[in-house]
Amino acid sequence: MSTDPQQLAIIKAGLDAICREMAVNLRRSATSSIVREARDFSVALTDAKGEVVAQAECIPIMTAGISLAFADIAELVDVSTLTPDDAFIMNDPFSGGQHLQDIYLFVPIVVDGTVVGFGATTAHHVDLGGMHAGISTQATEIYQEGLRMPLSRFSISRDWENPRGFVRQVVGANVRVPDAVIGDLNAQFAANQTATRRLGELMQRHGVAACTAVMEELKDYSERRFRDAISQVPDGRYLAEEYFDGSAYGVGDVPICVQVEVAGDEMRVTFDGTGAQVLGNVNCPVASTVSAVQSAIRCCIPVEGIDFNEGCNRPIDIEVPYGSVLNPAAPAAVRSRLTPASRVFNAVVRALGEAIPEQAVATGFDTTTAIAVSSLVEGRYQVALEILGGGWGACAEHDGADGLDNPISNCANAPVEALETDFEHFWIDEYAIVDHSGGAGASAGGRGIRRSYVAKQDGVKVAGYSDRHREGPDGRDGGASGAPGAHAIVRADGSSERLSTNYEAVLNRGDRIVVVTGGGGGFGAPPADR
Repeated sequence: MSTDPQQLAIIKAGLDAICREMAVNLRRSATSSIVREARDFSVALTDAKGEVVAQAECIPIMTAGISLAFADIAELVDVSTLTPDDAFIMNDPFSGGQHLQDIYLFVPIVVDGTVVGFGATTAHHVDLGGMHAGISTQATEIYQEGLRMPLSRFSISRDWENPRGFVRQVVGANVRVPDAVIGDLNAQFAANQTATRRLGELMQRHGVAACTAVMEELKDYSERRFRDAISQVPDGRYLAEEYFDGSAYGVGDVPICVQVEVAGDEMRVTFDGTGAQVLGNVNCPVASTVSAVQSAIRCCIPVEGIDFNEGCNRPIDIEVPYGSVLNPAAPAAVRSRLTPASRVFNAVVRALGEAIPEQAVATGFDTTTAIAVSSLVEGRYQVALEILGGGWGACAEHDGADGLDNPISNCANAPVEALETDFEHFWIDEYAIVDHSGGAGASAGGRGIRRSYVAKQDGVKVAGYSDRHREGPDGRDGGASGAPGAHAIVRADGSSERLSTNYEAVLNRGDRIVVVTGGGGGFGAPPADR
C-alpha cells in the first residue's frame, strides 16, 4: 500500500517515542548499577522479520547488533505460531551475540492475532558466572566465562514468572548475584512490555496495515538516503591500520587492518592482514566487528533526518577472515571483545578520514576500561562493575571531550554516591580529571580520568582490562598523541605495583586500586603560545 507522507511522519514519531519510553522504563526498573547508573543497555523495535525499524540512543555496538542476534529466528520457529506468552533469550557470541554478559531478550508483539514485530532489549549483566566475579580476565575459552545461551524460545508464564520456572532457575543458579541479574532481566521484560502495549495502541489508532507499511518504508527510506550519502564519498580504496597491546596475553601488538572500498552508493569493508585469534579473553565475535564497522561508518557519513535502522546496513558489505581476532573460532574467550572492536572503529574512522577530510578526527583513547570489585562474605557476593572512559580525539572544529566512554560503548560514569550506597566492601576516595593528558594541537585532545577504589575489608577481589598503557592514541594533522592509561595497586603500607592491561588481584583493608584512563589525540599543529 502507498504511504501518505504525513501519516508516515506521525507513525515514525510514534515508533521513536516507543523506543525512548522503553529505554526510560528499563533504566528505572533496573537493579544493578551497571544498568541503572552506567546505562549499559539498548532497546529497539523490530518488524516481524526481526529487522530493526526504530531504536533509542543507547549503546551503539549493542543496538547495531540486535538484528544479528535475532537473525536465526526464521530457522528456529514459524513466527506465525508465536503468542504473547512467548519470549526468546540469547547471549551466544558464536551465533550473533556479543559477549556472554550481554543478554538479548525478544518478545513478540501480537495485534489482532498476528505477529507484527518484536520488542528487543539487551543489557550488560553484572555477573554470568565464570572464573571470576564480574570479569574472568584469565579465561582462555568461552566455557570459563560463564553461562552460554543460544537463541531459545520459552514461555514467560511457565519458565520465567513462575519462581520454579526452568529459565529463571537456570539463570539464577549460575550467577553470583541472582537478585541483580534476575532484577535486570525483569527490567528488560518491562521495557518489552512497554513496546507491546504502545505498538498495539499505535496500530489501533492508525491501523495494522498502515503501521507495517511504514515500518517497511522507513527501512527503504533510510537505505535510499544512506546510499545517496555514500555516493558523495569519492570512489576509491582507503586503508588504515590500528593495533592493540597483546602483551598481557603472551603476544605482541595485534594488528587490525581495514580496507574500505567505495564504489558508487555501496561500501565494502574487509580485514585482510588482521591478526589471528588470541589465547585469551580479547577476541571479538564477528557480530561485534560488524556492529563496530556500521557504527563507525554512520559517525563518518552523517545524514540528517533519518533514523538508523536495518535499511542503513544494506549498502555495506563486510568480510572478516575466519579465525582472526575479529572472527574467532569457538571456543575462544571473548569477554574483552571491545578492545579489538574499538580498534575496528578507529581504523574505519581513520580510513574514511582520508576519503572525507572534512570529517577527519584524531584518535581518542577509545578503550573500554573495565573493572570489577567483588567480595564474598558469609556466602553472599557483592559485585560492582564499572566502565570508565577517557579523552576523545579532537577535530578541526573543537577540542575532544573529557572523560567519556568510547563511541561504540557510550556508557555513563556511575556516580560515586550511587556506588557507595549500593556496596559495602569499598569506597572511592578520588575521582578526577587528569590534567594535561589530552594531546596538544590547534584543537586539544580530551582528558582522561583517575578513579581510586579503597577496600573496606580484607579479601576484596579486583579484575579488569584496558589498552593503551604503553602509548596513547595518535593525533592528526600535526596534533600530539594523548597520554596513555595505567592501573596500579597501592597497598596500605605505601608499597605499590603496576598492573598489566589484563589482571586479577586481591585487596586487603586499606589497599586501593587506582585506575587512570588516557587522553585523546590533538588535531592540527598547536599554536606556538599554547
